[in-house]
Amino acid sequence: MTNTVSETEYRELSNFLFTEADFLSDQNYEEWEKLLAEDLHYLIPIPQFQEQKGARQIGTIGTDNYDDDIDSMRIRLNLLKNPATTTSERVRSLLNHVVGNVLVSKAGDDEYECKSTITVHRTRFNQKQPTTISGRRTDLIRRTDKGFQLVKRHVKLTQAILMTSNVSYFF
Repeated sequence: MTNTVSETEYRELSNFLFTEADFLSDQNYEEWEKLLAEDLHYLIPIPQFQEQKGARQIGTIGTDNYDDDIDSMRIRLNLLKNPATTTSERVRSLLNHVVGNVLVSKAGDDEYECKSTITVHRTRFNQKQPTTISGRRTDLIRRTDKGFQLVKRHVKLTQAILMTSNVSYFF
């Protein structure tokens, strides 16, 4: 079995990622939640630079930024859907998700590995400068009767220290 995809599959999966980015930028968590698989694993570890044998490598320490299954993700989403339940987004941020460098390969009969870059621009009502955070994502996406669903996401952020008051959004 080859892991290459057709042009049609590439366009469909790229459109899935772009649509997802649009939902996240609009903070349309009702629609974004529909894209998540029941066996979701959403991981964003905290990067750390370590010196080992003279070469700089990236490792992880401490608690991850996100390490969610579908149940913990639904808790996060329910908090964010109702601004009265959380102070982190009581005045909603302005968000813009930019997805690029999309690479797609087959991972199984109905599953695809999608690698992409993500840049999130965020403006908060009380900050003079917007925040920009970027990273590289590896996703496992499954084709279902409902359309594509995100099964796994692993995001490697390019910043070890996030210069923001909170991270109450997704990548």
